[in-house]
Amino acid sequence: MSVNESLTRNCYHPAGEAHIALQPSLSEEQIALLEKICPAGLFQRDAAGKVDVHFQGCLECGCCRLVADDAALTEWRYPPSGCGLTLRFG
Repeated sequence: MSVNESLTRNCYHPAGEAHIALQPSLSEEQIALLEKICPAGLFQRDAAGKVDVHFQGCLECGCCRLVADDAALTEWRYPPSGCGLTLRFG
């Protein structure tokens, strides 16, 4: 089973508001790291070059905190109870 097939088996229950927030002024290096490291591809640039965070598909792994430094994030927490990721195996 491929990684993408495995990820499609997961259930996502997105919260009403984001649980990840970025600093408004990130360096190009930090943005590149976020785009590269996130296994769910949450960090994407729009046409104007602004970084959008698509928190609804978050795997809650914390890679963004480890790689981009906590100074790059204004907020990172787990989603509220009943929201977030439910892993499905098999």
